[in-house]
Amino acid sequence: MDSTFTLLDLGWQAYFQQQLSLDDLESNRIARICAKTGSHYELVTESGFFTLEDHSDMPNMAVGDWIVADTDNNFLRLLESSSTFENIASNIDTVFLICALNQDFNLALIKRYLELTHDAQADAVVILTKADTCDDVMEKRAQVEKLDPLLIVETVNALDSESLTCLSPFLKKGKTIALLGAVGSGKSALINTLMKTSDSTKSPVNIGTSGSLKIMPSGAILLDTDSMRELQLSEFDGTTIANFADIIALEKHCRFSDCRHEGEPGCAIKAAVKANQIDEQRVADFLLLRNEDGDDDQVTKSKPQEKFYRSAQSDIRARKHSSAE
Repeated sequence: MDSTFTLLDLGWQAYFQQQLSLDDLESNRIARICAKTGSHYELVTESGFFTLEDHSDMPNMAVGDWIVADTDNNFLRLLESSSTFENIASNIDTVFLICALNQDFNLALIKRYLELTHDAQADAVVILTKADTCDDVMEKRAQVEKLDPLLIVETVNALDSESLTCLSPFLKKGKTIALLGAVGSGKSALINTLMKTSDSTKSPVNIGTSGSLKIMPSGAILLDTDSMRELQLSEFDGTTIANFADIIALEKHCRFSDCRHEGEPGCAIKAAVKANQIDEQRVADFLLLRNEDGDDDQVTKSKPQEKFYRSAQSDIRARKHSSAE
């Protein structure tokens, strides 16, 4: 398959250029991973696409990584990444942290996303959507800005292209972006609006077959993978989950099986908070973890969510056995 991509189109920057040797420049090829399926990587170069089989002697690599290959497309080495999200995605310049300005506005969730992004060493921009339907935009914006005095916060209507012009500085050619946000935050609407253009020569272009990397009309690159959407859930280990085992046990006593613990009658968790039996902040953290999900259109529990509950229930059983002994 032919390609008309240049390295700049693919997100190449001076940071990576500095890692190349003279031999790399003269004899080898530079490629970016645009997809990973099973034990195979799909890579793109200026001369086209090729696949690479994962071997035990190769380093862990993720979508977005840059590698050096020889002229026969054999792996030589992995270039150091500028940012890394737990072997899920690499070399993201800016992460848009999406939160809706409605009843789902969640300062704790934004803080959690900020921690993930800072740990990955990527830049963060908080985008507060549905500003056109909110009566206290400035108040909520001020709450977010207090999280970090240097944090960039934008309030937008994700359906209005004019409203999104404030994001232009982060969408320059060759810059890689990703999005994190809860269900209903407006991620899909934001992406769809950013992808629209009246100029047919600047339509979105998939890099490779999976669409994990996509060149936007502005020239920026959108990195969007299932693993990236589930990042905030998958990174929690069993120890973290175990900390909420008592709260999960209380859920069984709620009057309604689909209780969201937001003031519904007969909510056992809210009753425990009112009786000072559990800390309100721990409940907020639990709800943050349980509800984090990356697909705006998904209404059922994600696989990571199911894993969360299975792990927590296992911990509850283990505690019971330990007490019995």
